[in-house]
Amino acid sequence: MCFTVSIYASTHVIETDLGATFDASETYEPYVHVSGFVFPALPIVTNSEPHRIGMAQWGLVPRWVNDTAAADELRSMTLNARSETMFEKPAFRDAAVRRRGLIPVNGFLEWRTEGSVKRPYHIRAVDGSLITLGVLWDDWLDRNTGEVHRTFSIATTAANTLMAWIHNAKQRMPVIVERTERQTWLFDDDKERLKGILGPLPDGRLIAEPVSKNVARVKVNRADHNLLEPLAQGIVVPPDEALQGNLGF
Repeated sequence: MCFTVSIYASTHVIETDLGATFDASETYEPYVHVSGFVFPALPIVTNSEPHRIGMAQWGLVPRWVNDTAAADELRSMTLNARSETMFEKPAFRDAAVRRRGLIPVNGFLEWRTEGSVKRPYHIRAVDGSLITLGVLWDDWLDRNTGEVHRTFSIATTAANTLMAWIHNAKQRMPVIVERTERQTWLFDDDKERLKGILGPLPDGRLIAEPVSKNVARVKVNRADHNLLEPLAQGIVVPPDEALQGNLGF
């Protein structure tokens, strides 16, 4: 699962990383962290326009949805698309075959459950580089206004060792598409090759840093980087005692 992300890199960093150019850089609004449940607009590269960076709203609305009420009801249930079922589920299957994209993020937030307490962690690349998340996208026409809204869902997969310890309640993580696999994810029609990308990221690529519980109180954070300041040394791969549930902060 992935419901909160950080994307505060400059437009230049994003363009350099993706090898693409913003359509309108002024439409990009950085977030120190933001919840998917406010349905933010985030930068996206799509298989239809791989050299252009546009903006898309989190919460996929398939093009066959007829009215605004149905769209509003559905989008909160399509923030994520399970990789194991996205080729079969009606909301995702057409996009999974025809409309795949990439969302760049600095990191994402996940919570570890310890009894009645949930402890937040900010997860990022060990080397500090951007992470590209595999997404499904679609263009939905609001028949009331005539506006076309580009929307997306983040693909999720089984957790790797680190994420299984942090996200111990569900043991899921977003699909992270490595640089060498971006072209395959965007353009390959072979489902078996695509499914090879949809597995968990190998261990050792991510670091998880415990952060303030106050992040849970802020759904839209544009400026307060203090909320993501690590409270303790980050974890790359949990040691044995962590896997046994004995390590805490």
